Amino acid sequence: MSPKRKSTFSEKRMKKKKKKGLLGYTKKSNILFFIKDIGDSSETDDETQDVDYEPEIVPRDYKALRPKKKLNKNKNIKIQNEENIFGSDWANGLPYEILLHIFQYHALFNCNGNIQELNRLKKVCKNWSNVADDAKLWKNLKFSSLLGNELASSSTDKLTIQQNVNKVETKIKSLCSNFDLNEKFNSIRVLDLSDINYLTCDHLEQILSKCNSNNLFDLSLANCKKINYSSDNKLFEDVIGDYCHNLNNLNLSGLLKQINILSITNLFEKLNKNLVSLNLSMNSLPSNLINALTTHCENLEILDISKCYLKGNVQLELISSNCKNFKCLKMYETFPKTKFNTITSVLASDVSFPNLESYYGSFYTNYGSSPMIMLTTKICKDSEKLKIMDLRCYKTSLDKNFNFFSLIKTKKLEKLSLCNSNMTQIDSDYLFNAIKDKWSESIVELDLSWSTIDTSALKNIFECFIIHQDACKLNKLNLTGTSVDTEMIKMLIKKVKSLEQVNLTSCRSVERGMKRTIFKDEFQNIAKN
Repeated sequence: MSPKRKSTFSEKRMKKKKKKGLLGYTKKSNILFFIKDIGDSSETDDETQDVDYEPEIVPRDYKALRPKKKLNKNKNIKIQNEENIFGSDWANGLPYEILLHIFQYHALFNCNGNIQELNRLKKVCKNWSNVADDAKLWKNLKFSSLLGNELASSSTDKLTIQQNVNKVETKIKSLCSNFDLNEKFNSIRVLDLSDINYLTCDHLEQILSKCNSNNLFDLSLANCKKINYSSDNKLFEDVIGDYCHNLNNLNLSGLLKQINILSITNLFEKLNKNLVSLNLSMNSLPSNLINALTTHCENLEILDISKCYLKGNVQLELISSNCKNFKCLKMYETFPKTKFNTITSVLASDVSFPNLESYYGSFYTNYGSSPMIMLTTKICKDSEKLKIMDLRCYKTSLDKNFNFFSLIKTKKLEKLSLCNSNMTQIDSDYLFNAIKDKWSESIVELDLSWSTIDTSALKNIFECFIIHQDACKLNKLNLTGTSVDTEMIKMLIKKVKSLEQVNLTSCRSVERGMKRTIFKDEFQNIAKN
């Protein structure tokens, strides 16, 4: 007899399908029972018999047969709570003063004078719109945010320039005629008109006429290269003097023009000794500008003349004699000619800046290091309150016995920058002695990036910080491109607890994984390895 053939997989599958219905439940055959009544013994006729009886087919509720899913009560509670949070009008529930305080924080740190941000907040609801219109939020205005990006960009085509000037004029007229903006202009304290390349003197007069001269304290015209254009031959210095009587801060950087000594002198007179900060960087300055400035602005504290072309001898010593509260001087890539041409003239002079707190200078080869080092020595020598000293590209070609760092009398120096400095071994030793004797417990930030400081002197500086580790305040250290090695860094980060950031980018003697900026969270792992 031949063996039984095993059924294939498809045959087994068909058998299972026959047993089950469409929804997967097994079929149950309806068995009908026809039973005579026991009480009725008489036989029924064929007409009365239910021969054609058909049972009722009751539809089955297959959904009811499925197992019910258990509902998560906690989930339903969370969903209801979320609906209550997002569905409720929580913004209207906040008091006006609290919402105004939130908007002030947002306007101070996020908007930065950008009115478009306030306009977005106004569209949220009626309550937010009322708070956003409050005059307290309109103290800082960046005017370029009201103009399009096209009007803020520059062009070299004369036809395009004239078209953009006309567009700016029509836009400013429409803004100045707006009643709501006119009310807000009265409360503006900081007016930023920077980076509007097509702003002319006529436009400036239209804007300043809408502002309250008693409330405006800060004005910026940085990079407004068309500010000299005027239909009535007016000077922008005269317009500022007519409408800004209480101005404290004035930014005229990047105008790329020759400053007129007569017009700027008239401006200093009209400001009535209120000017505190003046930025004239990236301009051509006359030689007697310092004389006019110090004569009329006795309360001057900050002066920026970086990247300026100076004609003739500049009398910086007038600042020390006339401006008693002078605190900050910035002279990046500016090399004024002074009467201090020798070391003896520098040391013998009585001119000093006793209240100077910040000095920013630079030593470049196109001017020569000797005149610049003498001028820097004269400015910083007697400044006992000096906290910031930026001497990038430091280089001295004077006598080897000339110790610049020993002449600086301050013991409160917090930030020292000597990036890109060409330092000899003698200069490196002089720097180490100054840090050891005066600045080991005061320096917070030290920048020696891309400097040629000697390795042994650098190691001695680290040891000096370690010795004074209890009183050391060193927080940031930039050693990019220096000759520091791994052992020196491990020794420093292990001992100095105040250190939070070290930049070791492009340091050849450091391990490959450490050639980057290292933060305090990584110090323990690096010190163990």
